[in-house]
Amino acid sequence: MNVDFVRFCPNIRYDYDNFVVFSENPNVLNGNFLKGYLIKASSPKELLQKLRRAKRDWFVGVVGNLKVLKYAVMRWRVDVILDFDGRELDYSLIKIAKEKDVAIEISFSKFLRCKGFERSQLFEEVVETLNVIKKFDTPFVLTSGANDPYELRPKRQIIEFFEYLGADVEKAEHWMRRLVRRYTDPNYIMDGLEIVGDDP
Repeated sequence: MNVDFVRFCPNIRYDYDNFVVFSENPNVLNGNFLKGYLIKASSPKELLQKLRRAKRDWFVGVVGNLKVLKYAVMRWRVDVILDFDGRELDYSLIKIAKEKDVAIEISFSKFLRCKGFERSQLFEEVVETLNVIKKFDTPFVLTSGANDPYELRPKRQIIEFFEYLGADVEKAEHWMRRLVRRYTDPNYIMDGLEIVGDDP
């Protein structure tokens, strides 16, 4: 399934089968989208409080400072560390994300919201992050991360952009499919372990 992570309900599909729409209140989302629970937390205590509200069929993504993100990757209910302006990652967080099977989102929309020297810095940061992810083989997903229709881009354009930056796009697609299957395929348990129906 070809899926993108966004922060609004799109009215155009491009080449996507569906979207995971991340919201602080997924209950109010309209449309036939996959629901994502966007947790913004300023402390581990706030993160835990909000995690308790997560429903079983919600993708769970976290936004916060480095301390919060390091705490988040240790929580079994967290699926992804979402991308956002000013996000800070380090070696230990990316390594623990691998151990705990938490994906790192890398979004295209951040590049649309900056220019000049700030964009040059962002290029360097993303390339370095991709190198560390590759070193530890950490789960990661390449998304538009769009906040509105103007930031939404076709999947092909996103893939080509990050491929230029050195991303292993096939690995990213593998992790995305794996993550989506957790919530959409009732027969999927984990890699190599699925429920198989009895032969007639």
